[in-house]
Amino acid sequence: MAENPMMSEPMMWFVVLAFLFSMFVFGGALMYFLRHAFVSSEAEKIDTPEEALEKKVFADDMH
Repeated sequence: MAENPMMSEPMMWFVVLAFLFSMFVFGGALMYFLRHAFVSSEAEKIDTPEEALEKKVFADDMH
């Protein structure tokens, strides 16, 4: 069976590892910026379904 003349096996593994590394770096950068964009301490906590029904979803009276 003839080998692929375009890429050797070590080069193929290098490309695969570089691709996986770039995926993790991109995911980490995305996670970093999303965590700083949406601060979880500012989220409103709703404990019960009754409290959820009492909350105003849209503030129509505020102009």
